[in-house]
Order: sequence, then structure tokens, then C-alpha cells
Amino acid sequence: MNEISKIRVVIVDDEPEGRDVMQHLLGFFPEVEISATAESADSGLQAIVRTQPDIVFLDIQMPKKSGFDLALDLMQLHLSPVIVFVTAFDQFAIKAIRMAAFDFLTKPVDPDELKQTLMRYMATRGYTDFNARVTTLLAYIHPNKKLRFNTRTGFIAVNPEEVLYIMADGNYSELFFSRDKKEIICMNIGSIEELLPDKGFFRASRSVIINLAYIHRIERKSRCCELIKDGETVAVEISRERIHELERTF
Repeated sequence: MNEISKIRVVIVDDEPEGRDVMQHLLGFFPEVEISATAESADSGLQAIVRTQPDIVFLDIQMPKKSGFDLALDLMQLHLSPVIVFVTAFDQFAIKAIRMAAFDFLTKPVDPDELKQTLMRYMATRGYTDFNARVTTLLAYIHPNKKLRFNTRTGFIAVNPEEVLYIMADGNYSELFFSRDKKEIICMNIGSIEELLPDKGFFRASRSVIINLAYIHRIERKSRCCELIKDGETVAVEISRERIHELERTF
């Protein structure tokens, strides 16, 4: 394999032994080139910005800033390398990582598992929806915090309880906070649905999610749902397949 097609990686781990072990194991793969190593989230961010790696092997538990914090930093800088989290066996962290569809390795790193990780990368050449994955990860870790959504010009922080309903717009979505106040965010409605609290929201159709707290009236014949917030009434359509399930939620 020539130099151009090599997989460039950065290793971020606060423990020298962890960095050394990963470098040693990756040395058995001639297709891999270690672009940099770093001992903290901040120095790791600098290394990633400088070298633009394909894969980042990222320790989770580090002083001051965790691997999850670094993932958020990357999203804010619009950088999206493939992240492979490396962690001691922590069921909570692993469940969060799986929920967000990131890859991971547990310490001590098994050479065969590392090989499988690299094979998955080579088969797909990276993941899509990096921002959605990070948002899902952070929403699971901090369920009581506001949700962060990217917009066309920046991002917004949203308390889910303030959302009246959500309307699909292709790969974008419109978050309505009232009849006339809305925000367009860079995430499809299916990804948003995964981030919302398990209770409190309902997928009324392929293109609409409603906040159950604001339901005022359901009309079976017209398949219409009236929502009221701050004295304003908004009507949204419910799909034929979903209207009976919506009734059962009350």
C-alpha cells in the first residue's frame, strides 16, 4: 500500500503506557501511519487540527477534559474524523457510545478487536452524521441538559419542554416554539426523535413530532391534532396509522 492511501491516526491518552501500547499494536498494521500522539484533550485537539487524521483513538477518562469533551470540541470546529473511544470497562460509557453508534475498544486493548476496528473502517471509509452522533452521545450522558443543535449559521441550545412541535424539511428540521417562532436546524427528524425524552413527545406522522404537553383536542375524522401554547392554537395532521396510538397515550 502506498504512502498516500495510508490510514492516518492520532492517539489521545493521558497515560504514557496507554499511548505506548496503542502505538505498539498499530505498528503491526503497515497500512496505518501514526500522525501524532497527545496526553490531553487540549493537546489532542491541536494535533487533530494540525494533522487532519482519518481515525482518532481517544481515551475517555482524562483529567480536566474527557474524551467526550474533545468530541464536542471537534463538532464545534466542524471536524469529523472517525473516533474510536478507548476505555476501561465502564458499562455506562459503553452504552452511551453504542447509543451514538461510535466504535470503541476496551482496555487492555485486544489485538484482534483492534484489527476488526480497522477492517470496519476500511470497509466504510468513515462514518456519516458525526454531529448527530456527538449530540446523541452528550444527550445520553447529560439527559437533563439542553440539547444542542447546529443551525445554518451556528447552533442553538434548546430545552425540549419548550418545543411545541417539529416539522421535517428534508435533511433539515424546523423546531417550532410557537405558531410563528421557529428555528431551522441541520438534522433530520429521525435523528431528533432519538434525542428527545422517551416520554413527552409523539411521532404524529413521518414529518411531524408533537409535544404531548400541549395537546388540546384530537379530531378523528379529520385526523387533526390541536396544540395550545401561551394562548395560541396550532393544528397539525396525524397519520391514519398513528391516530389510535396517540389516543392510547392518554
